[in-house]
Amino acid sequence: MVNEEQLLLGRKTQELLQAKKLVYQLIRKCINGDFYSQATQDLFAIAMQSKKKNGFYLEVGGGHPSDSNNTFLLETEYQWSGCSLEYNEDLVELYNRHRKNKAIHADATCFDYEKKLTSMSAPKQIDYLSIDIDPANNTYKALLAIPHQTYRFSVITFEHDRYQSGDKYMDLARSFLKSLGYQLVVSNVNVFGKDFEDWWVDPTVISSDKWLPFKHENIEFAKLWI
Repeated sequence: MVNEEQLLLGRKTQELLQAKKLVYQLIRKCINGDFYSQATQDLFAIAMQSKKKNGFYLEVGGGHPSDSNNTFLLETEYQWSGCSLEYNEDLVELYNRHRKNKAIHADATCFDYEKKLTSMSAPKQIDYLSIDIDPANNTYKALLAIPHQTYRFSVITFEHDRYQSGDKYMDLARSFLKSLGYQLVVSNVNVFGKDFEDWWVDPTVISSDKWLPFKHENIEFAKLWI
């Protein structure tokens, strides 16, 4: 038997889902376009690079092929190619049924990135790095496993999940990326109140007139577009 507390929780859950849906609809109306990322990471990658066509991405943590996916828009609307890693075999199978650019079943913390990227003739300046695996310590390990001495990334979105993992891996990742010369543009991006991600650019290839309008700290993602 469902009690009053369960009914109230179910009602609040439905109200929250409806509110999120309205936020996503409003963003689509404001940009007069579509997006598929959870927090518009795909829009950020495109905006920083003037809607570049035929780019190349490295996606660490592919997840679902389209829902809350950071590269689906890049592949389908902008004809990007790329390399995706995913640890969950079921998700890899699903991903590869629906995507032109395929996912690899692999442990992103100890993967031979250089070998794979070389086999794909990836550019030394890769247009976008999406790095999002769980938990936060693994996301940081995966960041360190990437051959940064060989490849640079024009745009990086790094999920640190500060809201549940604290400052440690956020701070470590920031120190590491700053040492490589990357510019932190949006720090502590919030998704419906949860600060979970940092967005970066390579200032040697992304001009300041592109990233300065997005420079914010601890901001709800929707406010970047609305």
